[in-house]
Amino acid sequence: MYFREIIMWLNLRLALYGFTCFAGLAWPFYFIVKFANQVKDGIVTGSPLEIGQNFFNGAWSTPTSGFVSADTAVLLIAIFIFYFVEGKRLKMKLWGLYFPITFLISLAFSFGAFMFMREKALNAESQT
Repeated sequence: MYFREIIMWLNLRLALYGFTCFAGLAWPFYFIVKFANQVKDGIVTGSPLEIGQNFFNGAWSTPTSGFVSADTAVLLIAIFIFYFVEGKRLKMKLWGLYFPITFLISLAFSFGAFMFMREKALNAESQT
């Protein structure tokens, strides 16, 4: 009975991390698509460089968005340290890919993916 409960929790954690990974892909890109539609509709105009600056400036344009951006920036540093320490400790393959994935896709996606792969590594380690 005890073994079954452990397997259930391991599968639940994998499912939660997998869901987080998927949500970290879908939800941020929903807002990217909204921004792209604003550019397409002429609400946001300018050269590609100005449009990019407009996108990043929006993250700091109000006190609320500035709070979220600052909080996320500090969290990013802690998560990068976690990627490094845990990736090395568990000898995870390709743990360094989570750094560029964070900027190419999203922090939520990379963290969900890292936690999913970390859980798999922990499961494999406990079975040996």
